[in-house]
Amino acid sequence: MSRQGKSVQDFESAGIVASIRKSLDLLPAGRRRLLLMASAIQVSLGLLDLLGIALVGLLATAAVSGTGLGRVPPAAQELLDRVGLGGLTATQLVVLFAVSAVGVLIAKTTLSAIMARRIFRFLANRQAEVSARLARAFLSRPLLDVQRWTTSEAIYALGSGVGAATVAVLGSAVIIAAEIFLFLIVGVSLFVFDPVLTLMSLALFAIIIVSMHRVLTRWGARNAAIMTDSSIQTLSAVSEALETYRETTVLDRRELYVSRYQKLIGRYAVATANQSYLMEIPKYVLEATLYLAVLLLAAVQFLTRDIGSAAATVALFLAAGSRVVPALLRLQGAGINIRNASVTAQPTYYLADFLRLKGDPNSPADSPGESDHWTMQFDGIKDRIRSGHADFTPSIEATNVTVTYLDAATSALRDVSISVAPGQSLALVGSTGAGKSTLSDVILGVLEPAAGSVRISGVPPRQAIAQWPGAISYVPQQVALVFGTVRDNVALGLPSSAVDDDLVWEALERARIASFLREQRDGLDTMIGERGVRLSGGQRQRLGIARALYTRPLLLVLDEATSALDAETEQAIVSTLNDLEGQVTTVTVAHRLATVRRADRLLYLEHGRVVATGTFDEVRQQVPDFDRQASLLGL
Repeated sequence: MSRQGKSVQDFESAGIVASIRKSLDLLPAGRRRLLLMASAIQVSLGLLDLLGIALVGLLATAAVSGTGLGRVPPAAQELLDRVGLGGLTATQLVVLFAVSAVGVLIAKTTLSAIMARRIFRFLANRQAEVSARLARAFLSRPLLDVQRWTTSEAIYALGSGVGAATVAVLGSAVIIAAEIFLFLIVGVSLFVFDPVLTLMSLALFAIIIVSMHRVLTRWGARNAAIMTDSSIQTLSAVSEALETYRETTVLDRRELYVSRYQKLIGRYAVATANQSYLMEIPKYVLEATLYLAVLLLAAVQFLTRDIGSAAATVALFLAAGSRVVPALLRLQGAGINIRNASVTAQPTYYLADFLRLKGDPNSPADSPGESDHWTMQFDGIKDRIRSGHADFTPSIEATNVTVTYLDAATSALRDVSISVAPGQSLALVGSTGAGKSTLSDVILGVLEPAAGSVRISGVPPRQAIAQWPGAISYVPQQVALVFGTVRDNVALGLPSSAVDDDLVWEALERARIASFLREQRDGLDTMIGERGVRLSGGQRQRLGIARALYTRPLLLVLDEATSALDAETEQAIVSTLNDLEGQVTTVTVAHRLATVRRADRLLYLEHGRVVATGTFDEVRQQVPDFDRQASLLGL
């Protein structure tokens, strides 16, 4: 069963409390304490509701006593005498209680609104922090861990799912806490005033709420699951349609994607409409229940008690109901919202569990001025590039490396050992699926071996990258370009203040694309479009090569880097790489044997094992298939 398919079952078994706990676990300890403090303030405002309800009851008592139809109950009169109001007339008491009740209730509403705004803004900021922390942890994982997640799942878990887990779940949890506290203090006060009526009222509303809860909860969870699943599938459908645009156009199958997209959007729209309607149902049911309860209460009170006591009791319970029923609506809505958001947040919970990410007050995402810190660090990259990456030795030592992909029956690499000296050029050759790209990923630290070790400049690859940023570069077979300018793509990920335009032009010159940009485009400010659509395939590849050369690396890994270039441009790039010979260590993955003919050393892989190593001619002598390929190419 998929992660999305399991969400409803997990949500039903976990419940509201477990979902709140999972969401709180996403926050650092310091942020959790701040949220609890703010929640305590919001909850304590319920005391103003209790005061307002009491004032309304006194207002009704004073109003009735002023008509001569009843008198102030002894307990109320005693209270008035104690606070020095016993000498006021009924009219004065009515005015005083009316103004006080309205003032207290308005103050409570205003303060609650202000606190709610601050809490939700606080949670929105936490959403950004949690998303950043998850993204940082996710992107720092080895490739095999990242590949467990589809692109759509990862985007959703780091975006919408985090919003559901923080703002929706925790925001609703604060509402639930405030409303439950209100119920408790109002319920206890009414119970002291009239236990029988209070218990009867509680029983009536409890029956209604429990019945609605059972009916609406499962419906809401089902709708939330549909919305979550549809959102992820919609992202996948749009991504696939854009990626396969040429093929679907030629095969005239674009309508298939449009139909799929329309169906997914239709499912999402229906579920959204159902969810909106579902949130309105408690309002109508509870309002009808309140009207019925007040009618029954008034009939019983005025038939069995004196007018003054009856009016005070009805007014008191009516005032309590006018505050409690909206609170019940908020409570019911918050409960439904948490359960729905719990389903929506399941991908994020799965990702957090997968990354074993817990709240950490020392997380970089929580540090003040973190953006400025990284900007200053990036600013220093100019000096590091020009200084030539001091203390970095471009050597590679791999010992007994074994890599096995997910669900694979055999290892992609088995007991591979290599040693590359500084300034040496190594070529990885072999048939498709032999393990060449896997070995290059291990050297780069993108993959972590199941067994064995890799050292670059004497330390693991990831440590070398962190210690000497820019000293190691990589050119993939398919260069991934970002929407923006040539400058943005060559100096990928660097803030504008850290980009050295002279170094950008230098890299473009080496990649043999500078003259084109100077003569026909807007230089470094040339917009390349999404995924580089305004450039040809060869130009995109050259831009990727320029990106790798921008930091003047001392270790360069190229995975079929010249496969998309014409022969003349490829030869020019090879000439550039030859100029670096002796200064830069290169690891080249290539099927074109002419590209690697001059490499200092070749490593021939077959089924994940090294079967031959040596110079080009030495490998030819050791591997008949390789010799045959070279002969066919006239080498």
